[in-house]
Formats: sequence, C-alpha cells, structure tokens
Amino acid sequence: MSSLKALFSSASEEWSTPFDVYDALDAEFRFDFDPCPLGGTIDGTAPLFVSWRGKRVFCNPPYGPSLRSFLERAHEAEIAVFLIPARTDTRWFHEIVLPHAKEIRFIKGRLKFGGSKNSAPFPSMVVIFGNC
Repeated sequence: MSSLKALFSSASEEWSTPFDVYDALDAEFRFDFDPCPLGGTIDGTAPLFVSWRGKRVFCNPPYGPSLRSFLERAHEAEIAVFLIPARTDTRWFHEIVLPHAKEIRFIKGRLKFGGSKNSAPFPSMVVIFGNC
C-alpha cells in the first residue's frame, strides 16, 4: 500500500467521538439525539430513516460515502452539530457545508478517536447547522 493510500484509509468508517469533545459540545448545545451510535441502529431502525425534526442533534457520521447523506438531513433538526473530517476539497463541503452551515470550527491538531494512542490521519472540524 502506498504511503498516500495509507494516510487516507481506515479499517472502519466509524470513529468514536472523543469524550472531551462531545462533553464540551453537549454543554454548549444540549443534545437530545445522536443518529449515529457506534456500530448500531436506533431502536432497530437504520439511522438515516429516523426523524431529526425538532431535535438537537449531535452527529459523528461514518466517514465514508454516506457522510453526505447525513449532512443533507441537517436542515430537519432544530440544531445539528457534526464532527467530521475537514475535507474542504469535497463536493459535500462546497455544496452543503459552506453555503448552509451557521458556523464551521476547524480543530487545531488531530483528534485521538476512541481512546486511541495515535492521532487520526486527517484533520477534523465541527460544523453547526440551525438556529444557534
């Protein structure tokens, strides 16, 4: 595997949210819904089929092709806060995030997901949609 390919690959599309990041965001936004529990469904329903209407959403979606589908749901929520890779060269960034986000917060350095000893191979950002 080339070093460039290794930099952008992962054994999984799911990255466990660092507790300190979630706690700080939850204190600010008071979440009441997470459509992307790690490795699971929501009451047996696939996350993309659960209503976000009127909810205060925290979403750390799978970082693969379905990421865009989660971003497209943001308008349904009262507030939707996403922890996602800072991929400013993607279509979803230019078509959804840039024109519709209320705020974009780029995270300094690289996060350590799920108690990992190593930092992620990509930068991250917090994207906020809705009335905040």
